[in-house]
Amino acid sequence: MPKVEEKMRKFIVSASPEDNIKYIAELMKEKKVGSVLIKQGNQYTGIITERDILYKVVAEGKDPIKTKAKEIMSSPLITIEKGRDISEAIKIFKEKNIRRLPVRDGNEIIGMLTLRTLIGDLKHDEEITQEIEEIKGVVCAFCGSIFTNEKELSKHIDRVHIGAGILEERR
Repeated sequence: MPKVEEKMRKFIVSASPEDNIKYIAELMKEKKVGSVLIKQGNQYTGIITERDILYKVVAEGKDPIKTKAKEIMSSPLITIEKGRDISEAIKIFKEKNIRRLPVRDGNEIIGMLTLRTLIGDLKHDEEITQEIEEIKGVVCAFCGSIFTNEKELSKHIDRVHIGAGILEERR
């Protein structure tokens, strides 16, 4: 079974809890990443994802210049230790309903494992396929959420994406 460090991305982007969301979004765009780890001093305290910005700032009508990272970050940071099997990471993704999992070596964050990367690697890695089978479901093309059936996916799209006006054309 492959280890988490074999599948992780080694490039980590971090920001301060005091940074505003506009800066965080610009950082994501510049670095071409979907998440930023929040670091206070030399300790990582949380994570902000594109989804956090969309749901916790944009959808709630908050000002991204006035909203600070510490106000919307997910904390405490859920991590996995280097040397663990991919199957353990998959269980964490499923149990915690997350898509990004920082990999640590002791107290140091050394990389980022993403559910998208693992799913993309399935075409080439049959060992992981067996583990992913436990997560069977229908995936939302807009946000990557996993549902047990198409009816649940349809309800989700209506409620979250269409109902919130995210997929509608702005006038």
